[in-house]
This record gives sequence, structure tokens and C-alpha cells, in this order.
Amino acid sequence: DNKSHSEGEISHFQALCTALSATVGLGNIAGVAIAVGLGGPGAVFWLWVAGFLGMATKFTEVTLSLRYREITPKGTVHGGPMFTIKNGLSKKFYPVAWIYALFVMLSSFGAGNMFQSNQMSQILNTTLNIPHWISGAVFALMASVILIGGIKRISKVTEKLVPFMV
Repeated sequence: DNKSHSEGEISHFQALCTALSATVGLGNIAGVAIAVGLGGPGAVFWLWVAGFLGMATKFTEVTLSLRYREITPKGTVHGGPMFTIKNGLSKKFYPVAWIYALFVMLSSFGAGNMFQSNQMSQILNTTLNIPHWISGAVFALMASVILIGGIKRISKVTEKLVPFMV
């Protein structure tokens, strides 16, 4: 059911695309080429196994996030693994939710954006001879425009990009 009167700020499809955007994007840019280059054609089988297990894990994570999310009186939705830990487990795990949230924020600096923007910058430099600093500035500007718009703008972008990434 993708009706506009459903609870939440974004549609179900937008929520799915937002959840899948990092999962699909990180490995698709260079991970497959590196795996096949280092491991040969047999690596494709293990990529399928890892992909199946990864998507099963992501499905479980999204399902639990929906189950244990919090909706404020203004209608803003807060969810994710931190809220699953906080609301789904006993109160003694409350500090673990904070530690997990901190870990995710800190790890996103290396895995979340540096790898992808580096790969795109390398491709633009190699094929079109665009200097790295120009592509970096453009990526930073685009990311800030999207992120400052909040979840609604993020979901509008991911609902258009993720189907092509998949």
C-alpha cells in the first residue's frame, strides 16, 4: 500500500530506495571488478552468495526498523538499527544503541562517501580529464543540496537513482 494517507513522511518505495541506496551503491562501483580481477570468474559465485545473504540481512534490518520506529506527534519518523536496539531489546541495551549510532556516524566518513566519490573522480579524470578537485567540489555541492533537504529530498533522489543502480 503506497497511499499518501499512510503513516510517515515518505512513500514505502522511497523508504525502500533510501535503505537500499548505500547497500547497492558501495559494492557496484568498483567491488565487483576488483573481486573478479583478483579472484577470477569463480568470484562471481561468491558475489551471488554474499549478495543473497546481504539482501536477506537488509530485508530483516528494514523490517525490524519499521516495527520499532518512533513517530513523533508532528508525524516525523525516527527509525533504523539504533531504534531497533533501543525499542526492541531490554532497557539494559540502551547504551548499545548510542554506541552503534556513534560507530555508524564515524564509519560513514570512510565507507559512506569517500570510496564512491574517489571512484567517480578517478573515472572523470581518466575519461574526461577533469581535475579531482573540481569533481570533488561538485560532489560536495550536490551532496550538501540533497542532505540539507532532509529525508524528503534524499528519498526523492534515491527513488530515481536506485532502480538504475540495481
